[in-house]
Amino acid sequence: MTNNIALNDVIRKLEGPIFVFGAGGFIGINLFNVIFSCRKDVFAITQDPRNNWRLIVNQTPSANVLSCDINDITLLKDMLDDHKPRTIFNLAAYGAYSKQKEYKKIYNTNFNSLVNIIELLKESGFAAYVHAGSSSEYGINSAAPPEDEALVPNSHYAVSKVASYYAGKYYGMIEHLPLAHLRLYSAYGPWEEPDRLIPVLVAAARNEGYPPLVDPDISRDFIYVDDICEAFILAAAGIDKIKGEAFNIGTGIKTTIRSLANIIRDQYGLAEPPAFGNMPNRNWDVPDWFSDSRKANDIIDWQYKIELSEGLQKVDSWQKEVNFDAAFWNWNKHT
Repeated sequence: MTNNIALNDVIRKLEGPIFVFGAGGFIGINLFNVIFSCRKDVFAITQDPRNNWRLIVNQTPSANVLSCDINDITLLKDMLDDHKPRTIFNLAAYGAYSKQKEYKKIYNTNFNSLVNIIELLKESGFAAYVHAGSSSEYGINSAAPPEDEALVPNSHYAVSKVASYYAGKYYGMIEHLPLAHLRLYSAYGPWEEPDRLIPVLVAAARNEGYPPLVDPDISRDFIYVDDICEAFILAAAGIDKIKGEAFNIGTGIKTTIRSLANIIRDQYGLAEPPAFGNMPNRNWDVPDWFSDSRKANDIIDWQYKIELSEGLQKVDSWQKEVNFDAAFWNWNKHT
């Protein structure tokens, strides 16, 4: 497990230029910011930067932002030919949220684009490619599965992520290319979609209440986004020994919605109890969804640092900093 100074040293040693695909998204912009704080040859790749609220509010330098629809292979090829990135982090995704239902776009974005990117990168060569997978790949096999257990996807999104894993496994183990696949658990932190559970819960608690909640026994493995960013960086740095491998990135802690509500109650001194079950469960909600991340600890020396109670405080501080409750991009507040 690295400290911040050691992690900065790791970042400086990565081969550049560095690309962050999906940098207009929640995890992507956090990863871009971490790398950009150490070096300036990192580029945020997103489809529509002029209308991306994260890049706007973050004041991401325009010189470090590249616009590209990764599902357009001509645009993709031109960008890769122009910049010839050596280290690539791919966090571009579609379908993780219940409102994202276009199944063709799910497979194009999450699987087909990966194959296109790798085939194009092979023309000029590259040093490391780390792909964002998902704990959803395990589907109904969700109770602390190690990486070699059965993948039983239960959504188009999960199927697309399983396909991307197998593509990366092929490229890494058969073609011996420097690829790795990180299966991310329930990420939270700054820049998360404002209508997601943690941002809504923290904002409501600050105003002395609770939002609608699902069944209290539904669980998640909540992992703070800074810990996820560290996992990507360590995977890229150690890519030669992990080609084609997948790693679970989570805390290993099963946190029920009841436990989460209790932490919030204690932190904010809320008097009224939450009303569980007044929000319908999603199709993929399960009572046991948590990680076994020992492989990441053993092989890439990664382990989570930030406990949930501390992470919630960090979210609260960030929300105050960006005036979350009145922000123009907080559509949850304005609807």
